[in-house]
Amino acid sequence: MTARSPLAACLALLSLFAVVPASASDADGAWRALAALSGDWRLAEARTPAQQAFRIRYRLISRDTALVETFGDPARQVTETLYHRDGERLLATHYCAQGNQPRLRLRADAERRVLLFEFLDATNLQRTRDAHLVRLRFDFSDPRRLVREEVYAEDGREDASTLTLVRAD
Repeated sequence: MTARSPLAACLALLSLFAVVPASASDADGAWRALAALSGDWRLAEARTPAQQAFRIRYRLISRDTALVETFGDPARQVTETLYHRDGERLLATHYCAQGNQPRLRLRADAERRVLLFEFLDATNLQRTRDAHLVRLRFDFSDPRRLVREEVYAEDGREDASTLTLVRAD
C-alpha cells in the first residue's frame, strides 16, 4: 500500500461526487420539463406590491425548439434566458442586466426532479471576477410549485437567491 498526500486523497474523494455532463436522454427529459413551464409564474408568497407584480414568463419559440424565460418587471430592467438543445446537450444562455451573457449547460441528475445548469463560458465578461451567473437550478419536486435558484459569482464569492413560484395563469 502506498501513502497518499492529503491533497491527493481529497481530490480522489471529490471525484466521487463530480457531476457528470447530461446524456441525450437526460437532455430530452429536461427539455420536456422546461417546455412544460410555458406560461406566467408569480412568487408563491408575495407580501409587497412589487412582489405581487413580479412575474417570470416562459414561452416556446422557433417551432418549439427554444424556451425564453423573461425574468422580472417589464417596466424596469428585464433579463432573459434562452434554453435550447445543442445536439446531445441542453444549454441556457442568460442575457444579464450586467451586460454579459453566461452560457450554462445541463448537468445530469439521476432523479430528474432537479435540473442543474452550470457555467460553461460567457460573452462580454470583461474579467472573470465581474458579477456573472454561474448556476441555475430548477426543483420540480412539488408539482404545485417551482423552486428556482440562481447563483452569481463576483470577486471569488458566490451569492445564491431562491424563488418559490406558482402558476399565475
